[in-house]
Amino acid sequence: MRLIIAEKPSLARAIANALPASPRQEEGALVAGDTVVTWCLGHLLEQAPPDAYDPALKTWRLDSLPILPERWKLMPRPKARSQLAVIRRLLKRADQVVHAGDPDREGQLLVQEVIEHLGWKRDVARLLVSDLNPPAVKHALERLEDNRRYEPLYRAAQARARADWLYGINLTRAWT
Repeated sequence: MRLIIAEKPSLARAIANALPASPRQEEGALVAGDTVVTWCLGHLLEQAPPDAYDPALKTWRLDSLPILPERWKLMPRPKARSQLAVIRRLLKRADQVVHAGDPDREGQLLVQEVIEHLGWKRDVARLLVSDLNPPAVKHALERLEDNRRYEPLYRAAQARARADWLYGINLTRAWT
């Protein structure tokens, strides 16, 4: 089975409608022949809070700053757990995974962090859809790329997210 992970439901519907087989709705996914299209709902994962690294960091203390994680952790967003479970279940059945995040830094991060968090180790293809009309989506489906080509975009988004976390946590605690 080919699994396409879109950034949002509207993109997933556009992709599923562009496939040769008519899609049918399942829980958290659209099935069209041997292709399943699922989606993220914005960020399914978020940076772990400081106390996930060390329970002592739950208390705000000036002498515990700066907080600098050695190994970064992501946690499922509470409202996203069910969709993350859908993607986890589908990944276990997949032979091929296609990343269909928006063609920007944040879109690359959103889907790729889910793929990595859920432990997919095989190759990933990249689907770049910039227009949701059916001919444009069909055209994009015919031109899948290797997702490794977009690794620098992912790393840039990841660096920005981590810098935001470091800045926000440390400065907020320092000034409070």
